[in-house]
Order: sequence, then C-alpha cells, then structure tokens
Amino acid sequence: MSETKVLGLKEEFQESQSTEQRVITFRLNEELIGIDIKSVIKITKSFDITPVPKTPHFILGVMNLRGNIIPIVSLKEKLGIPEFEQKDLDELTIVVIDTEIGYIGVIVDKIEGATVIDKNEILPPPMNSVGIDPEFIKGVVMTSGIKKELLILLDVSKIFNKETLR
Repeated sequence: MSETKVLGLKEEFQESQSTEQRVITFRLNEELIGIDIKSVIKITKSFDITPVPKTPHFILGVMNLRGNIIPIVSLKEKLGIPEFEQKDLDELTIVVIDTEIGYIGVIVDKIEGATVIDKNEILPPPMNSVGIDPEFIKGVVMTSGIKKELLILLDVSKIFNKETLR
C-alpha cells in the first residue's frame, strides 16, 4: 500500500510541475511570438544562406550548421505575415528548431528572451485577429509585467511537417 501512495504523490508532484512551460519569445513585425524552448536547438545571428532553386517561396535557402545542412525559412512568409519594413539580413536572427522533419532555421526579427508561462493561462487562439492561421497557433497568453501584451504560442509540429513544407 505504501508504494501506491508514493506513486500517487509522485504523479501529483509531476502534474504540479508541468503547469509551467518555458518559451523563447521573439518578434515578427510587432507581434510577440513564442515557441516551446524544448524545440530550440540554437539561436544565431551569423549565417551564410545558400539559395536553392525550385523551392517554395518561404524557403530562403540552406545553411551549414556544424556539418548539418538545414533549410532556412522566412517565418513571416510561411505564416502569411506581411513584411512591414525590409530589414538587412545582419539585423535578423535565425532560431534553429527541431521538428518532426529535422532541424529548420526560422528567421525572426528580434529575440525578446526566454520566459515561463503558466499552462493554465493559455487561451485558445483568436480567429484570424492576429493575422496568423489559427491552425498554427497553440494558444495565446496575456503577458504580465509593466507592458501587458498578447503572446502568440506557435505549434511547431503543425507549421513544419511533411505536408506543410511543400
């Protein structure tokens, strides 16, 4: 009987621990976007993108990361977010994420940092009010702090899979 109680306590402890989620936050234009930190492999500003012919419009090319050739995707193009102002590649950042189809580098405007959110505060995505297809959004969270704003949590597995990378 004591084993059952101990197991029960462990399960309760694990559930309470899992109410928090760490996310990397970044900007796409003025939108605050977040992805699960477990998906992030590397964040880099130095990159050399080699264009590849006959790829979808949102794939800018490939880059060599520690001997691995990974596709570089314009996340704005992929999500259908209009480009407000053209930026130099030197100002942009690549976030390399692990997806079901391998590593993919996504170009973002600016890294905001890592944050912890309470999973209980995640709300369903609003229908097209943020300009991103709700299918690609896990949910939204209102950030706390001095400047409250909407944090859009992306679903990497729905954005990058065999069907959507065509």
